[in-house]
Amino acid sequence: MEEKGYPCQEVQQLRKFVSKLAKEIDVKNTKLFVMEKRNDKLSTTLNNMVMEKRKLQQDHAREIERLQSVILNSDKTKLELEYQRQQIELRAEEVDKREMQIKSKHEKLDSLMRELEEGGDEMQCLETLNQTLISKERITNAELQDARKTLIRTFQGIADVEADSIGIKRMGEVQIKPFRDACPKKFPSRDWEMQASELCSSWQQILGDPSWHPFKNKVVDGKLQEVVDENDSKLKELIDKWGEEAYKSVVNALLELNDYNPSGRFVVSELWNYKEGRKASLKEAIEYLIQKLTAKSMKRKR
Repeated sequence: MEEKGYPCQEVQQLRKFVSKLAKEIDVKNTKLFVMEKRNDKLSTTLNNMVMEKRKLQQDHAREIERLQSVILNSDKTKLELEYQRQQIELRAEEVDKREMQIKSKHEKLDSLMRELEEGGDEMQCLETLNQTLISKERITNAELQDARKTLIRTFQGIADVEADSIGIKRMGEVQIKPFRDACPKKFPSRDWEMQASELCSSWQQILGDPSWHPFKNKVVDGKLQEVVDENDSKLKELIDKWGEEAYKSVVNALLELNDYNPSGRFVVSELWNYKEGRKASLKEAIEYLIQKLTAKSMKRKR
């Protein structure tokens, strides 16, 4: 059966052609689909590769930073190690110098020891002589002390010793004169002589109390010294009530006690040169006694 206007054979050929063409199209569509799938996979793979590349680049950058930090720290460590090495070398040089000094001192010591061993007999003689001199010095000092005590007793027995020459001074004794001068003003109607004597005696007892120590440490001319504490309550009361002269009398007696008898705090008799205001020597005291005896002898002859 023929279609209108077309021969039957041509229609069949046309159908075959269309069928073939449809198959080709299907094949191409299938290929295109497969290619699209492949393209999607390639695109995903490319994206993954790009991401991986970026990650690798970031990791590489971080690794470079880390290596740079390590290099920097390594440079610092090298500098520190170099500094320590130099310090160790300096210390080693100091130790070497010290060892040389010690060696030199040992050599000198050994030399001295040899000299001492060689001169052992001479050293023994010198030591014996030194001990003898020390013993004689002690005996001499004891004799001088005894002589001084004898002279003091002798002077105490002489009535006509001149106060402005060589005589006896009672070290640590409070002088009564400042109190005698101050009492008439304080007690015009009383027996101020008795009052002055009692005040002087009272302050002498206070000075004899070892528990009362009105001193303080002070730097004088670059040296630490013990000086009278002007802020002591008793001394402040003394100067306020009885005046500066009475204060000076007590302070002078206190200083004398602290110098001559700090532990016992009692008055000590001493040979004194009143002209020069100092302790008299044995020679001065003996010469003075000789002068006194000579003068008495000449008076008797007359």
